[in-house]
Amino acid sequence: MGKSPRSVESENAILQSARIEIEEQGILGLRVAEVAARANCSITQIYRYFTDRNGLLARVLGDIYEESLEKSFRTYYNKMQTFEVITIDDIVNSLVLPSQYDAFHGQDIRLQILAASATNEELKARIKKISQDFVPKWNEGLDYMEEHLEDGVKIDRRIFTIMLLLQTMYYRTLLEDSGFTDEEYIQFIKDKLVL
Repeated sequence: MGKSPRSVESENAILQSARIEIEEQGILGLRVAEVAARANCSITQIYRYFTDRNGLLARVLGDIYEESLEKSFRTYYNKMQTFEVITIDDIVNSLVLPSQYDAFHGQDIRLQILAASATNEELKARIKKISQDFVPKWNEGLDYMEEHLEDGVKIDRRIFTIMLLLQTMYYRTLLEDSGFTDEEYIQFIKDKLVL
């Protein structure tokens, strides 16, 4: 038996309230009482839907994480689809550069989500499932890219699956150009990308 329209509406109000609370206070600052007040419901009602604070965080942060992955993928994939023939320069020039930290679609919140998952098993399991479910989509994007590469060019997919997918540009923002410049980053990717 599915949820009643009223239950769905209440659950959505709670989720929206929790997102606002996270945006304003951060993950650590989320207070269930504030979420309840903003959603115009009781704390008991929140726990009926999400069991506890960790359950609420697992749902909200999992949703944010999934949306962030999807947005990053879509942005890059859509860019690749604008090229009739894809060159190495097209691949590299379509990447977000280290100095464009704000363009990393919520890197700060993703780092907070990963940190929160260290102590929230439900969140960790959700992020793990989302990430694993996303692999076919990444492979689809890489297949498309390889199919449209200029003749004679072969790329090393490991650059995407090992390096680019797992990198965290947050550390680069801390080091600024003393770590590496945009130009060094571009050249490194070009050097490593071609087989």
